[in-house]
Amino acid sequence: MKRFFTAFLALIIVASMSSCNTDKTVSENVNGFDIQWNSSYTSKSGKKVIREMIGNMVLIDGGTFMMGDTLNGSLANEGPIHNVTLSPFYINKYEVTQVLWKEVMETKSGEDSSEDWENEHGLGDNFPAYRVSYSDAEKFIEKLNGITGLTFVLPTEAQWEFAARGGKSTTYKLYSGSNNCNDVAWTNSNATKCTEVGKLNPNELGLYDMSGNVWEMTRDWYEEYDIFDETDPECTVYGEGYKVFRGGSWNNTPTCARPTYRYKQSIHYQDYQTGFRLSVK
Repeated sequence: MKRFFTAFLALIIVASMSSCNTDKTVSENVNGFDIQWNSSYTSKSGKKVIREMIGNMVLIDGGTFMMGDTLNGSLANEGPIHNVTLSPFYINKYEVTQVLWKEVMETKSGEDSSEDWENEHGLGDNFPAYRVSYSDAEKFIEKLNGITGLTFVLPTEAQWEFAARGGKSTTYKLYSGSNNCNDVAWTNSNATKCTEVGKLNPNELGLYDMSGNVWEMTRDWYEEYDIFDETDPECTVYGEGYKVFRGGSWNNTPTCARPTYRYKQSIHYQDYQTGFRLSVK
């Protein structure tokens, strides 16, 4: 009887350990991505929002394009035009939303912002997360990667421009998806604050708000273009100490909403017109 009891107890312990190990390695496939959920992340609503975000990742076929302002040559820092070749990559249909930020960071986006202040500039689950700095975005991405076991990143400047211009098989347009700014972009010509994501027309790749709504960060440090051909470029050198932002915002003129327009800011800069979009490394 004693031997039977000992063996029975051992089976219970093994089963219990097996159950614990299973809890720590819960995996799930969404949109071709193998999520490895962190066992300490137990929010059902958070997992739902994260699944939806992953389901909105779009695969961009690689290709070669002319990077820079090929249409009107308006600004010096948008040239010289040069050949860039990119490998395939993923980018999200939408800018990171306030509900996604809240579920990952467990706090609202926008440091020291009141509800009245947020209502003035755009408040709601499906509005872009704004008033976050580059450093804030990096903290968000680090936490999101810890929750999912995936490797989210900001897109490079070249990836962002290639996606905004519609990829390898598209005739370039003045804005992301149209030559008419108001078809695809919230700028100071049609908006007084940011707007819920996805309310205007997408571009040819199904990406929304690449022009306008909020400025989007890239992971490149700012540098002037070179004339030489490049493959999968990324500026990792501190240089002038600024990161590159793209796409313009609701508070800027349509000129800033062009896919080739370049804007630079420090990693600590944050305001009511700056957000970001996720890519996957």
